[in-house]
Amino acid sequence: MCLTELELPLSQELSPQDIESIKTFAKDLSAVGIHIELPSSLAGGRLTIKYDPNAHKRNAGRKRKRMPTDSVLQDMTQEQMDNWLLNNTIDETCKELGISRSTAFRRRAEARERISYAIVHLDNSTTTHS
Repeated sequence: MCLTELELPLSQELSPQDIESIKTFAKDLSAVGIHIELPSSLAGGRLTIKYDPNAHKRNAGRKRKRMPTDSVLQDMTQEQMDNWLLNNTIDETCKELGISRSTAFRRRAEARERISYAIVHLDNSTTTHS
């Protein structure tokens, strides 16, 4: 864990309302891994903020379930897998991949999205040369 520290000097005395606001803000930020430390003497002290810049990255959730080793899908390319997902029933997908129905529908939607991006629409109009 690589913590980064940021210190902010406090030039003036904070009111009790400001202190409570900072404490509430600190509590909210602690939920995402940012910790704020208030100094004991506020006037002339430093407000310290500590955080881990790598704590919350994209795809930080649960990883995908591995494909069963005896699956016929094991050696397929992504394009073949997408076609298989779109051409087979949800029940077959659940059984073959060992996943729930909701995950099977999500995988099918992802496959449909990848295929729609792969389709190139050509303009049928002809160009005239002068």
